[in-house]
Amino acid sequence: MLLAVLLALNIGGVATQPPVAPADSLGTLQGRVLDASTAAPVGSATVVLRGTRLGTVTGDDGRFLLGSVPVGRVSIIVGRLGYRADTLSVTIRGGDTTALTVSLHPSTAQLRAVKVAAAATDRDQFRLSASPGVVNVRGETLKRVPVIGEPDVLRVVQLLPGVVATNDFTAGYNVRGGESDQNLVLLDGFPIYNPFHLGGLFGTFIDETVGEFELLPGGFPARYGSRLSSVLSVVPKTEERSGVHGAASVSVLASTLSLGGTVRGSTSWNVAARRTYADRFVSLLSERQLPYYFTDMQAHVRHRLRNGGALSVTLYGGKDVLDASLAAFGDSTQAGGGRLLFDWGNTLVGMAYTQPLGARWGGDSTRMMQRVSWTGFGTTLDLGSGSLRFVNRLGDSRVWGELSRWRGTHETLVGYEWSGLRTRYDVAAAAATDPILAVGQRPSAVSVYVDHTVRRRRVVARAGLRGETVTGTGWSGLSPRLSLKWFANPNLALTIAGGGTTQWTPALRNEQAPVRIFDFWLTADRTTPVARAWQGSVGAEQWFGGARFVRLEGWAKRYHQLPSSNLFNDPDVLGDEFIVTTGQSYGADLLLRQLESQRVSGWIAYSFAVNWRDGATGRFAPVQDRRHNLNVVTSYRRGGAWSYGVRLGLGTGTPFTDVVGQLVRRRYDPISNSFGTGNLDVPREPIGGVRNGARFPLFQRLDVSVTRTKPGRRTWAPYLSIVNAYNARNVFTYFFNYSDNPPTRTAISQFPFIPTAGVSVSW
Repeated sequence: MLLAVLLALNIGGVATQPPVAPADSLGTLQGRVLDASTAAPVGSATVVLRGTRLGTVTGDDGRFLLGSVPVGRVSIIVGRLGYRADTLSVTIRGGDTTALTVSLHPSTAQLRAVKVAAAATDRDQFRLSASPGVVNVRGETLKRVPVIGEPDVLRVVQLLPGVVATNDFTAGYNVRGGESDQNLVLLDGFPIYNPFHLGGLFGTFIDETVGEFELLPGGFPARYGSRLSSVLSVVPKTEERSGVHGAASVSVLASTLSLGGTVRGSTSWNVAARRTYADRFVSLLSERQLPYYFTDMQAHVRHRLRNGGALSVTLYGGKDVLDASLAAFGDSTQAGGGRLLFDWGNTLVGMAYTQPLGARWGGDSTRMMQRVSWTGFGTTLDLGSGSLRFVNRLGDSRVWGELSRWRGTHETLVGYEWSGLRTRYDVAAAAATDPILAVGQRPSAVSVYVDHTVRRRRVVARAGLRGETVTGTGWSGLSPRLSLKWFANPNLALTIAGGGTTQWTPALRNEQAPVRIFDFWLTADRTTPVARAWQGSVGAEQWFGGARFVRLEGWAKRYHQLPSSNLFNDPDVLGDEFIVTTGQSYGADLLLRQLESQRVSGWIAYSFAVNWRDGATGRFAPVQDRRHNLNVVTSYRRGGAWSYGVRLGLGTGTPFTDVVGQLVRRRYDPISNSFGTGNLDVPREPIGGVRNGARFPLFQRLDVSVTRTKPGRRTWAPYLSIVNAYNARNVFTYFFNYSDNPPTRTAISQFPFIPTAGVSVSW
C-alpha cells in the first residue's frame, strides 16, 4: 500500500503513466444540435459529459464528435447562450459510435446586474498602440449621455478633448484647430463625406447600429490619408446571437427600427432604418407646414469563411428633403408660386475581404485585407421650379489593400490606396440657355504606405511613410509618420509623435454663416492647391487600476497651402472661391476618464488652443478658435432600474466679424433732383470690422437625463433628457439695426431650455 502511494506521488522524480483503459471500455458519441423551433443548426453549443471535464463544442453546422466516453449509461449536458440547457441520458457501447440528435429550445435568461470591468479596448490601446490621444467609446455609452432628441455619435465626439463645436446648432466638429472638413469619417472603414442631417443639427449614424467608435486626434498611422486633422472610425455592431433580434426606438426626432442575428453561427447581419417625422408632427399642431424629413438606411453582413477568412458588406443611404411651395412659407398656403427643393445625402456601398495566410515570408503569421467601395454625396438647391438651381455631386470610387506580417515583437504593414474622384458643381437658371457655371473634375489619387511597429516590454514604436500623388495637380509628396511610447512602469507611459498629412478635397463654405447647411466639395487642381499640415505632440498617460486613467498632451500644427473661403469672391469668376493661407495651431488636452462601471462612469475633458491663419489681408482667427473648452460627462447607476446622466459644458466665446457701421445706399432721381432709398434691393449695407476680430461671450450649458431600464424578455428603456437645464442665454449671433438712433444690437440665443423624451425596446 505504501509503495502504491509513493508511486502515485512520483517520489524520486520517476513519472508514472496512468493505466490505459481497455478498448472495449470506451466509446464515441457523435451527433448534431438543432434549434427546436426552426430546425436550424446551433453552432458554438457546448456538449459536456456530466461529472467530468470531457466535452466539446459544435461547429457551424451544429455537429460534434466526443471520443473516449466510458461505456454504459452516461448523462450529457448540452447548452448555448440564448437556449435552455438540456440534459440527456445516453447508453455508450464499447468500441462503437453512438449517434445523438439534440433539439434546444430558445430561452431568454433574466440575470441580475453584472459588473463588467472595462479593461478592454482602452487598456489594450494603452499597452499595444503607439498612437497618442486615441479615445474609444462603446455604443452603450451613447445612451448614457444627455441627448438632443436621440443618441448621436457626432454629438458625443464634440465632448472629447481637442474637439470644438462652434455652436449648438451644428453636429460638425473641429479637432485641434483644424477645419471641420479636415476630419476623415469612416463607417466600417469606408469614407462618408457629409455625415449630417437637418442642416448639420444631427449626425447620420443610427445609434442602435453602432458597436463602438474611435477618434484619433493626431499622430495617426500612415494607412490613413486624404485629411489633415483627425480620423473618426465608426464600427458597426455585430449580432452574435442566433435567430432574429432587434430594437425599436421612438423619440421626438425620429423613429428607428434595427434587426440582426446570426445564421448557422458563421454569418451575422444587421439592418436598420430611421425616419424623422417632424413634417407629420408640425402638421398635427398647426396649419403651417414643415415640408422636411430625413431618412437613413444601413445594413452590414459579415460571413466567416471555413479557411479562417471573412467577407463583409456595408451599405448606407441617407437623404434630407425639403420640398414645398414657396408660398407655403408665407401667410397663405393656398397662394400660387414656384416650388422650393432642397435635398442632400450620402450613399455608400463597400465590401471587405480579410484572409489569414499563415506563417509566410519569414513571419509567425500573415494577413491580407482588401476593400472596394463607392461613396457618393449630392445636394440640390432649386429655387422656384428651376428658376435658379445649384447642384453639387461627388463620387469616390476606392480600392484599398493591405498585407500585414507579424514576427516576434515586430509588425509590418504594407498597403496601397487608389481613389477615383468625380465632382460636379453646376449653377443654372431657367431663363438662361447655357449654364451659369458648370465645373467638373475627374482626378485620381494613388497612395502607397508602410508602417512598422515594434512592441517591447518598455517601448512601443511605430514608423511609417506614405507616398501620394494626385492627377491634374502636378503634385506628389511624401508624408512621414512617427510615434513612440515609453513605459516608465506598467501604468505610466510617455508618448511623442509627429508627421505630415495632406488633403486634396476641400469643402467650400461661408465661415461667417452661423449655421452649417452643407458643404460644396471640390478637389485640388491647378488653381486649388493640395493642403499640407505638419503636426507633433508630446504627452503622458497614467492608469489607476484597470478602469481609470488620466492623460495630458501638448500639441502643435502648422498648415501650408490651406484653402480658405474667399468672402469677396466674384460668382462670375471661376477659381477665386478660395484664398490660399498658412496658419498655426497649438494647445494642450487633458482627459480624466472613468470607464464604464456599475455605478459611476464618464470623463472630464479640458482643452486649451490657440489658432490663427495668415492670408493676403493679414492674420485672423478661424471661427473654431475657442481658447478654453471644458466638458464634464458622467453617468450614475444606483444599481436598480434607474440611471442618470449629466453633461456640463463651459467654453470661451468663439470669434466673429463684428459690424461696425452701415452704409445707406441711395439712388439719384433726376425728376425731383434728390437722392432716395426706394426700389433698391439692398438699401442698407452693413460694414464689417476686422475679420473675426470680436468674440462672443462665455458659453455654458448643463444637460441632464434620466433613464429607467426594465429588463425581461423585452427590455424597455424610456428616457427623459433636458438640454440647457437652467436656460443659459448663449449667444448664437447678433442682429444689428443702424436705423435706430443710437444703433442697437440684439443677441439671438442658441438652444434654450429643451426637454425631450423617448423610449426604446430591445429583444
